[in-house]
Amino acid sequence: MRFIGFSVFLSLCFSVSVHGQGKFLEGYILSPGKDTTQGFIRYEGWDMSPDKIDFARIQQGPFESMRCGQVSEFYIKAINEKYVCKKIGVLSIDLSQTYAIAPSIEAKDSVMVFLKVITSGSRATLFEHLNGQSESHYYLEIPGQLTELINYPFYRTMGNKKYLLTYDQYKKQLVRLLSGSEMNLSVPMYSEKGLRKYVDAYNESFDGKKIENGVSSESDFEFDINFNAGTEAWKEPGLKLENKATFGVGVRMNLPRRFHNRYFKINFSMIPGTSVTKMYNYIPDEKINLKTLEFGVGVFVGSGKIRPNIGMDYSYPMDSWRSTIIGPHVGIAYNRKLSLEISHFANFNTLFSDVAFFNRPRISLNYYLNLNSLFRKP
Repeated sequence: MRFIGFSVFLSLCFSVSVHGQGKFLEGYILSPGKDTTQGFIRYEGWDMSPDKIDFARIQQGPFESMRCGQVSEFYIKAINEKYVCKKIGVLSIDLSQTYAIAPSIEAKDSVMVFLKVITSGSRATLFEHLNGQSESHYYLEIPGQLTELINYPFYRTMGNKKYLLTYDQYKKQLVRLLSGSEMNLSVPMYSEKGLRKYVDAYNESFDGKKIENGVSSESDFEFDINFNAGTEAWKEPGLKLENKATFGVGVRMNLPRRFHNRYFKINFSMIPGTSVTKMYNYIPDEKINLKTLEFGVGVFVGSGKIRPNIGMDYSYPMDSWRSTIIGPHVGIAYNRKLSLEISHFANFNTLFSDVAFFNRPRISLNYYLNLNSLFRKP
């Protein structure tokens, strides 16, 4: 039963959806009539290209759901990302299937979605579309024409064998659509970085100036250094630690884009000046420092300045002063910078030891200093 609980909790940390839990970020929307409205957009780190957004004129709301078509484009300032409403064809080529006959590259259906602008110039614009499997497909727009750059791997059986094949028409498409320039680049790999460089070179060959793309703070990994202090207690056979002051320092890595609510962290903590007589009933008495190294994963839930976070820790006691802990942490955070966290209150490692499942917790106040902001250009 404890093993099942551990599995469910760990899965929860990785699978909590970020939809409906995004940040409210400043930006604007553009109407089909080209009227601009400043306001706030709920940024959800989309793992699938959105067909609607939540928008409000003030940060506190109320928010209005607006579909692609009602809004022709929108821009989010903090992440320097623009999305444009486009009608695109949908190809049904699934890598999880095996085809007896090669699948068609003719679109059977169409949808209206917001495509993210990867780069744009006077002659060509590159867009990204994320499908239902969070796979990136790219679209190239030249004046009057929007074209999907075809690159689809698929499995096909021929005879009694299974082969992995790829439609990679994008290579010929790029050469055909972006002809007439003096750039000297080979066709790139099918990736955002490679295609961006190729399209930028094409635009620059006509414009005579370098394309500058701003840094997106939300699209990068964010690193925070953590300073924490609190109280900790523990009890197991042969050991009884009463509430003692604990101090720590660590690093938290926040994942980018569609996973921006999730994080990994490492923390080193110490309980100084602990009596071995009081803790182990050893004689003679001496004072020791109890050191612990922890590795954790977690997720922030909800939106706004104040929101909870949950996660799972692996807590390794240096010098083996107590048993290893594999258990949850929960907390409440303000702006993801100041948080009150409770951990060590449950231990799934009891599956392999005689330590009680519920135990005395560690309660800590944490301050997170963002390292990216210290080195990011203004």
